[in-house]
Amino acid sequence: MTRTNLFVDVVLSALSIVKGLMVTLTNALRPRVTRNHPFQKTPIPEVWRGRLVHLRGEDGRLRCTACLACQKACPSHAIPTIQGDDKKGKEKRAQVYVWDASRCLFCGLCVEACPFDAIRLTREYSIVGEDRADLIFDLNRLLGPAEGETA
Repeated sequence: MTRTNLFVDVVLSALSIVKGLMVTLTNALRPRVTRNHPFQKTPIPEVWRGRLVHLRGEDGRLRCTACLACQKACPSHAIPTIQGDDKKGKEKRAQVYVWDASRCLFCGLCVEACPFDAIRLTREYSIVGEDRADLIFDLNRLLGPAEGETA
């Protein structure tokens, strides 16, 4: 009686091993989906939200008026510092603007909140640095091209 149980156990174990090997061979023979980054770039969708840039108007001036709407809309507090010059109203321009990419959720709420269309999230996805300080962008690093220019 124990011999038949032993025989059945051996057969069932062998079938389990064969079944596992079939899964392994099926996946081993499947075509590769890995890209050789950075030599082969991954196609980016049109709706991708990447690095933040500041836009300039047709006159070359910065569009940002330091109204703080983007800072208030940011859920992760990725825009810790915004300071403007001494002018009033629409003539006021940002002098200090800091964006911390390591805290950013790339949700786009800051872009939607901006009443002057002064900021945009680009399709740039490779925002890397060797330490956290490399991921903190000041106004000079955030400036994008003037209207009509290409990035």
